Amino acid sequence: MRTPPLLLAAINHLLGQAQWARERLRPQAGRHARLEITPLALAFTITPDGTLTAPPAETAPEVTLTLALGDALAASGGGLDALMAKAQINGAADLADTLVAVFSHLRWDAEEDLAKRIGDIAAHRLLTTSERLAQTPRRLGRALADAIGGYLANEAAPLAARPESQRLAAETQALAARLAALEKRLDHLNGQ
Repeated sequence: MRTPPLLLAAINHLLGQAQWARERLRPQAGRHARLEITPLALAFTITPDGTLTAPPAETAPEVTLTLALGDALAASGGGLDALMAKAQINGAADLADTLVAVFSHLRWDAEEDLAKRIGDIAAHRLLTTSERLAQTPRRLGRALADAIGGYLANEAAPLAARPESQRLAAETQALAARLAALEKRLDHLNGQ
């Protein structure tokens, strides 16, 4: 299986931003592993500097971390922590523990990457603005729900819940039947 070079480069970029992760991987140098998220598979060897490289051809992994695509998609909203919690692990426990610990806490520092291109202040402002923009639909939805709830609670005619409205309808029918019976009785008493 050929290791996707772009995926390997992306992981190494993240490792380049996280010295703690490279230091955690260094003692595992020379060991081979495989990460499978069906249908994608990433086989790699840990290098002495704590990054990853494609393994020699036909190298058997010492540990395999496997995720079903459905589990990966379901856990993706929870970040890498949630993703690694769903992983099935086969092989060397010490290497697996190291990989899970590193992959679970590895994060992309987008601001650092942007700062190299556009400067620290501009990168910070751009990311802060984009985060605010990303939160806008949620804030608008919450404000709209609050406004509708306030209107219904304070301004609109009170609405009865379904069980309450059914009870009121039954009582109204019973009163109408009693009224009809009283009218019949009055007609009988008046001699009609």
